[in-house]
Amino acid sequence: MSRPRSAHMADLKGKGICYEEDDEPIQLTDQGDSPTIRDYKLSLIGKVLNPKKQSVVKLIQTMPAQWEMQDKITANDLGNGKFLLNFATEEDLQSVLRQGPFHYNFCMFVLVRWEPVVHDEYPWIIPFWVEITGIPLHLWTIGNLKNIGKRLGHIDTVELSAGRMLIDVDTRRPLTFKRKIASPEGDEALCPTKVTPLAVQGERSNVFSRRE
Repeated sequence: MSRPRSAHMADLKGKGICYEEDDEPIQLTDQGDSPTIRDYKLSLIGKVLNPKKQSVVKLIQTMPAQWEMQDKITANDLGNGKFLLNFATEEDLQSVLRQGPFHYNFCMFVLVRWEPVVHDEYPWIIPFWVEITGIPLHLWTIGNLKNIGKRLGHIDTVELSAGRMLIDVDTRRPLTFKRKIASPEGDEALCPTKVTPLAVQGERSNVFSRRE
């Protein structure tokens, strides 16, 4: 039995919609290796960490010029403090990534390779070389370095001789680069860490510290 035309028109005007189920998630489909995924394989996605001080529009105008790639990057403002940087070659993309961690207007921002991730807070990871100091020589082991590193984030690489680790830091968590350590005898000491940019590994940077 067909519905009266008046009822159909009421639905079109929104008068017959049941709003109780509006919070039900709309199921999306995954097409696997879709053209969209291939289109963004040479893209970086970024997010500002201090929206009050960082304008996305000004950032995507300023940073390509700072990297001397203003003619090689196209940028899109994605809203909600996020943006997309598109490259023509893998070489150009990697040359920018190697200059991280990144900051604009004296505040850090996240910039990572685009992935098909569905999450309101994505992206949130910043990789750092973290140099460890203050550990007694007889306790200088990979195991102890890892115990310290995992309190800072996810450990990618450990270089024992250099006393440093490549760590993926979660920007959603409160950040501190000073940790207390305790010896097997229970003696405590402060273990400061130093953050090193990925490309300039001899240069020190503390611009990401949110608290001491």
